Amino acid sequence: MQFATAQEKATLTQLELGLLGGKSKTLWSEETKNRLNFSFSAFHGKAIKPNHYLGFNLGFDAYPEVSLIPIGLGWRGFLGDDVGPKWMGGLNAGFGTTFLEKRVRTEWSSTWTEGGVYLHPFLGVTLPAKKGNWALTSSIGFKWQPSSYLEGTHSQSESRPKIHPFWTRAALPEGFNSLNKVTTHFQSLSFQVGILF
Repeated sequence: MQFATAQEKATLTQLELGLLGGKSKTLWSEETKNRLNFSFSAFHGKAIKPNHYLGFNLGFDAYPEVSLIPIGLGWRGFLGDDVGPKWMGGLNAGFGTTFLEKRVRTEWSSTWTEGGVYLHPFLGVTLPAKKGNWALTSSIGFKWQPSSYLEGTHSQSESRPKIHPFWTRAALPEGFNSLNKVTTHFQSLSFQVGILF
């Protein structure tokens, strides 16, 4: 069966491993360092028109000081002949969560990390397998996502004020008498390879 037939099916799944390359400043300093970080993403979409799929995207990005779990929507589009390699375009957008990161609490303080809205457009190619209904993929793109480190002092000893599971909306949440926040914007060139089926 040729992969061209697979492009017309109702659903599509893409699994990718990759690297995120860029520069970032060390927390609490102005020192800039080059970085190359591991990334994984999984997309499952449904056909909205021929060669266009819309669906959900889930990933894992391991940055130097924080691990982010991007959860959001994704789009994949394909261009090319019915048989052979095809051009592929994609866009992932959503929210990067930090629920794998520890929240440290003492009698008088709390420290934690938060994610934020991310955007990941990319272009690539698909190479159909000679046998089977699947293809190899390779892509290059740009990924932008923020992460914040927060450190706050409690207004009362052992009050353990509530911390929102995704992000702190208020400038000074209830139960804190001070809060410091340092935000890093990770801007990365992404290189990914994977499979499509």
